[in-house]
Amino acid sequence: MKRFLKWVLSLLPKRYILFESIPDLSDNTKAVFDEMVSRGLDRKYKFIWYVNDCTAWNRKRGENVGYVDARTRWHRLQYFWYRSLAKCLISCNRFLCSASKRQKSFYLTHGTAIKSVHSYYNVPSTIDYMITAAEGTNEMMAYELNFDVNKVRALGFPRNDALLGDVPDAKQYFDGDFDKIIIWYPTFRQHHNGFKTAVGGALPILETAEEAERLNEYARTNSILVVVKPHFAQNVEYIKKHNLSNIRFIDDSFYTDNALVPYRFIGGCDALITDYSSVYFDYLLCDKPIGVVWADIEEYRQNPGFAIDLDQYLSGAEKIYTLDDFKKFLENVASGNDIKKAERNKICDWANISRDGKNSERVVDFIVSAANL
Repeated sequence: MKRFLKWVLSLLPKRYILFESIPDLSDNTKAVFDEMVSRGLDRKYKFIWYVNDCTAWNRKRGENVGYVDARTRWHRLQYFWYRSLAKCLISCNRFLCSASKRQKSFYLTHGTAIKSVHSYYNVPSTIDYMITAAEGTNEMMAYELNFDVNKVRALGFPRNDALLGDVPDAKQYFDGDFDKIIIWYPTFRQHHNGFKTAVGGALPILETAEEAERLNEYARTNSILVVVKPHFAQNVEYIKKHNLSNIRFIDDSFYTDNALVPYRFIGGCDALITDYSSVYFDYLLCDKPIGVVWADIEEYRQNPGFAIDLDQYLSGAEKIYTLDDFKKFLENVASGNDIKKAERNKICDWANISRDGKNSERVVDFIVSAANL
């Protein structure tokens, strides 16, 4: 009976486009959604988002835009219906796979791999195409995600267009007296439920409140605000409770409350600090200083390991092993001493297909053609 129902549904007209991202309405998928809306495709197809929290849903997104709430008891049935009648499926976290040959599915990923995921990350073969940021990354991404390289297309990540567009002055969102803002995106290290990687604390370098207070004072002296966007599972209360003047923490609600696309805000910052996160490759497009925290690199080499030659491809960033290294990076940013500019630009050409800010256009052009929209 189930197979017969699937067969019947496969014959019906395909009148939906299904979208997914985590967080909801974000990342590469949201940039594709916006580009499709700008082209009026939402007048030809009904757009459906597969979301985790419909309470934040804004009905003004369009009369022909709906959602499936993953938390409801009926979401499996709803998803089955929309998936069966979708012309194409577009995702960057969960895999929205084609249910018939009359559909096309596109996996946009959520970044160029730095940490190795080959042992546990498998893109289903029922995904028709995977999008990468640049031709040079195709084979590595196909290997790490266990996907057929012949179905990989290097078109650039749509979300990265926001880094190159009309970016805001990041200082307007914070009270205080400072000249520059550094955004810090640390990768996952320790879950608040106790699970952790091979490393110890939730934040490298700042493993105690005392170290955070020392860095805060140095940032204040150099008129720099360090804005930290920790992984959602990290417990950083041991620092936050001190209400430091020049180290502030944000989460996804910061972007929602300020009606900000995350990468527009990041693009408006004066420098980036990260570690083993794909945001490093994206931020190369901004041609601004990058620091990478390598305090626990040897532990990470063992668990989970790396997908690339880290010493080669992260040579465009200043290495931060200690609190003193962190202070030196702040000093260079404050003085405008950009010591890694040449290396960054070389790696950017490998990691990003173009700096033209038209990735969303390229990806949607490809989807329209491949799915015959």
